[in-house]
Amino acid sequence: MAAASIPCRPQWTPIEANFPGYTQIKMRTFGKIWLGLLTACWCHSTALADEHSSLIEQLARTRVSNLETILAAQFQSPTSVKGFLTADPYHVTAAATANKWFSDAETRQMVCAIRFRDADRVGYELSDFNSAAAALSAGFMVTHYGRCGTCSPLGDLAVYLATPDLTTPARQCARKFGLERKKRCFQQTIGFSEYCAESWAYNAQHTRQQCLGACISDYGLINLILNRYPGGNTDESGKLRPCLQCDEDHSGPGFQYSAGRTRRNSGIVSAIRRKPDEIRILDHTEYFGSKPPQ
Repeated sequence: MAAASIPCRPQWTPIEANFPGYTQIKMRTFGKIWLGLLTACWCHSTALADEHSSLIEQLARTRVSNLETILAAQFQSPTSVKGFLTADPYHVTAAATANKWFSDAETRQMVCAIRFRDADRVGYELSDFNSAAAALSAGFMVTHYGRCGTCSPLGDLAVYLATPDLTTPARQCARKFGLERKKRCFQQTIGFSEYCAESWAYNAQHTRQQCLGACISDYGLINLILNRYPGGNTDESGKLRPCLQCDEDHSGPGFQYSAGRTRRNSGIVSAIRRKPDEIRILDHTEYFGSKPPQ
């Protein structure tokens, strides 16, 4: 497959905004060439931004038909919180299932794939496969690696693509008191579907319970109270900050099992610097290509 498509949402401005009155400047030949290159770059960047926005709009219009069936099969004895539709992946029995799945090397090749049900490419179904080859053979297109979950729908992919820096708004939602308020923030402020917002809320609550001490040691209590996170998300070698690493270690398996889609397994570059081999390669523009659905 092609490289990950448009992993961020650049904000482009016309050249006039950065170079007021540039058309009146009498340039030498080199200056004219330099301006021409800048103009070409701006036009190309604008085209990429338009393509990115168009993809997000197309993804947002789609509708999944069998998500409830997928989620019902996640856990044998699901335990949910009052007012939540999905199981808590950090409950004792669910956590055991998620951790076992996460530690199984064979699951690394699993994929969640989609198949449109109509020529308009709006309605579609999700399905788990043991490999990308198996999904393609069955007439499906891979949407992310790992099993399908609450965030696997294309509408949530649209949110991921539209928000390359999820760390900052996710921290704001994680600060909300209680699971219900966290869920509401992830759903209304960031734009996730209700199912996906629940996985993010469960994750935020569990990380708070497991990693508060590590985060206080990392950022300092006063900084956390004032909602300040000095320094980058990684050190010079690319290693995660202790607070983020704690979240990765303690909440990562449950979130990946529950949500299914993550930025990395969807081929999306995020605000957190990752090693190249951690980011899967996928082209999400293929869903709406010229080839009709099989």
